[in-house]
Parts: sequence; structure tokens; C-alpha cells
Amino acid sequence: MAAHLDTSLPETIAAFIEYLQKERGFSEHTIAAYQRDLNQFIAFIVEEGFKNDLQSAMNKRPLRAFLFQLSRNGIKPRSIARKLAALKSFSRYCLRRELLVSNPTKVLATPKPEKTLPVFLTKKQTKELFSGDDNQPQQLRNRLIVEFFYGSGIRLSELHAINRNSVDTGNETVRVLGKGRKERIIPLTHAAIELMHHYLRISDTPGGDPEGPLFTSKNSKRLSKRQIQRIVEKELSSVSRQKKRSPHVLRHSFATHLMDGGADIRAVKELLGHASLNTTQIYTHVSRDHLIKTYRQAHPRAGKE
Repeated sequence: MAAHLDTSLPETIAAFIEYLQKERGFSEHTIAAYQRDLNQFIAFIVEEGFKNDLQSAMNKRPLRAFLFQLSRNGIKPRSIARKLAALKSFSRYCLRRELLVSNPTKVLATPKPEKTLPVFLTKKQTKELFSGDDNQPQQLRNRLIVEFFYGSGIRLSELHAINRNSVDTGNETVRVLGKGRKERIIPLTHAAIELMHHYLRISDTPGGDPEGPLFTSKNSKRLSKRQIQRIVEKELSSVSRQKKRSPHVLRHSFATHLMDGGADIRAVKELLGHASLNTTQIYTHVSRDHLIKTYRQAHPRAGKE
């Protein structure tokens, strides 16, 4: 099929987003990010007076102008790299459907992101986090959420989708649907299983649906992702003054403490559900930096005279 010169950029992007949803099975979070970044590109094309058809917009000149404006506006390299990744993915989609005859994004260099280490809790902070003795259903639920995040390293979207029958109490594992709709079986801590039994005993109603959500609100509806985020933020605020207190902090803590304990990086990669070992490599830096910091603080001859 030959490329059409009058193909609309917005319409093609809408078709691309639908493709990601229906055929690729991307998460809602990823799709929302792609849509936001590509809509920003559309807005730029319109504002700067470039032609709004696919052939004109997906061209080296407007693409470079878009990236230059982002940089000039102080957008961080990591965010620019993400927006460029969305454009590259969209460009490949257009090529496969013969809407473009060449890939204009191929010549665009991805900016190197600034190196930022993930925020994580110290082992002392995690011990304090689980030191309470809660017996009210809502308090137990909140503690269980934190235990699942820290004890298994799962993502927010994965925890949000857990049903009661997702948990294998005998093998102490949980079945989750990760990125790209890939199913993973993840080990849980013995403490999480015991806490879950306790939580269900005091909060359950007779004949509870085994296929129903594990984490529910007072009206027995599945907790929203935002509600889970608020719960984690509140729980972490009791032990950490860090500005970032999201579920990902517990995921980072899980990985960092595993690496500190001598876990093999390939095993950590599988537990986290990373597609590439390169993504997991950051935890070797975290672990090493933590080791050096401990040495500087503890060794009598390590500090400056």
C-alpha cells in the first residue's frame, strides 16, 4: 500500500494508540504516556505552523524543531528521551503499515539522561514500618499492601489487579499480569501469607467471592490505583521524610535489599519482571554506593583528617 500524502497525523496517532491497546496489550499507564507525548507533538505542529498531515509532520525538520523546543524549555533529558521513544515507536508503526516510506526518527539521537539513583528505604526504616500491631480490618489491609509491595517487588498495576485466587497460599506465591500482559509467578513472604489470612478472617463476609479483588474499600469495591498510592504514601510518611513516598519506593527497596544481601542480579531481574538486565543494573550502583557510604562512615581511617 502506497503512502498517502493527505493522511492525517491526529487520525494516525489515534489508530496507533488503539493498536497499542488492542494488539500489544500495553498497560493503561504506558498508553496514557504515549498518548500524552504524541498529543504534545501534534500541538507543537499546529502552533508552529507545520502542515498537519503525516508526511509533512513526520519529517526531520519538524521533529528536530520539536526536540529543540523541549530542550530550550528546560525539559529534562529523561523526559525528552521518553517522548522521542514514543515518536520512534509511532514511526515504526507507520512504516509497517506503509504510511511512511522511510523512518525519519532514525537519525535522531536519544539524549543521555542524567543519572539518578532510585529512592529506597533503609533496612532500619523497613523494620520500623512493620513494627506496629494492627487489628482493625482497614489497618490490616494497609499493612498487607505494604507487605506485598516490599516483600515481592510488584508494580502498582500488578497489585491493583490481584484477586483472592491469584494467591497460592500453599506455595506462598502470587500470580500477576505484568507489562505486555506477561504473567509472572512471584514468591511472597511468609509474613504476607499470615497477614492475609488474618485480614480475611476479620474482614470477610460469609461466601466471599474467591475471584473477587483482594484489596477492597469499605464498600467491598476494588481499591483504585490512586487509593493504593495514598495508602502507601501515608504508611511511608511514618518512617521516611523523603519527598518521594510512592509504591515504587517499596519496589526499589525490595530490589536494593536483595542485592545488598548477595542475590544474583539475574534472579532479581526475573523477580522484578524486567525485560532487560540493563534495567536491573541500576541496583548494582545503588548497592555499591550504599557500601561505599557505609565504609566512609564506619572505618576509622576512611574520613578526612
